[in-house]
Amino acid sequence: MTGEGSPMYYPTLFFQYQIPMKKLFPLFSLLVGMLASCETDVNLPEPEHTPRIALRYMLTNEAPKQQSSGMLAFNQLYVSHSQRMFDMRNLEGRADATVELLDASGTVVERFRQATNNGGQTYPSPGSRPGYYEATMNFAGRPGQTYTLRGRLPGFENVESQLTLPELPRIVDAVYTTRSPGEYEQQRGHITLTLNDNGATTDYYVVVGQLYDTQGNLYGNLITDNSDNTEFGNVGGTFQLSSLYNSYYNALAPYPDTNINGKQFTLSSDVTWSVNYYGPNTPTPDYLELTVLNLTADAYKFFQSRQRYEDTQDNPFAEPAPLYSNIRNGYGFFGGMSGTTYRIDL
Repeated sequence: MTGEGSPMYYPTLFFQYQIPMKKLFPLFSLLVGMLASCETDVNLPEPEHTPRIALRYMLTNEAPKQQSSGMLAFNQLYVSHSQRMFDMRNLEGRADATVELLDASGTVVERFRQATNNGGQTYPSPGSRPGYYEATMNFAGRPGQTYTLRGRLPGFENVESQLTLPELPRIVDAVYTTRSPGEYEQQRGHITLTLNDNGATTDYYVVVGQLYDTQGNLYGNLITDNSDNTEFGNVGGTFQLSSLYNSYYNALAPYPDTNINGKQFTLSSDVTWSVNYYGPNTPTPDYLELTVLNLTADAYKFFQSRQRYEDTQDNPFAEPAPLYSNIRNGYGFFGGMSGTTYRIDL
């Protein structure tokens, strides 16, 4: 049940929220209805359960103090624990965890504390919500280096996980061209991004586009525009931009190098602007940045499994959609990503 790197169906696993008990068996609801019509009482045996630590954390090559609030929320450490299958109580995160990050030599390079409130912040999640943690040593991971995450909670078996931070994406060129405005004069464009893929590694790319004004403040985001039914990419697969929101699971669109390993390749997409300003005093957008992230394989597998889980919502006949885990003696995932940014003046 708890082997590192193996998919599993958790009793109940908590990250930012409680995952509801569903799809225990594809025909569970049908079975209950049949039993009710026969007026027969049947006791379903509850699977044995050993409570274990559940956590998630994303390590990146950018120090926390240099990350945007969206990136901090994406990476933020969260700690909770599992509970019994038939226990329907809402479970809060744990504020009493001890979590450390170690390098390959065994030296502690990062420690975490319960997140603190900062002027009523809600993004990333503050200390008013137990379970969320913040880094204290402002550590930035180094691509190609190996790191171990270790966690402890009173009364639980200790957990750990290990990863090697991916190499930086190799951006060759990026071009943005303007398209005619859309409905309500919404700004639209087209991006073309060329990368050199490393043939010695398996890579999982995520591309995020953001707009900035003349003062360097965030102006808005680039979003893939499907309104023209454009075929994306030229390497035999679908490509779209990702977004780093607090509820990031559905906003992430990794692109694996399955068909282009070791080659130079180009990704392209029609895009539209999602801006943060409205009204007559709107500042002027000055440039855009395309950030290309390279995920670890475990992070890719977790996000894919999370998407499959969402795709089976409210379908009692769906196959079980287990979440991927790489936490030894526990549940959750420890993932990593390395990013490179390319700036385009508008």
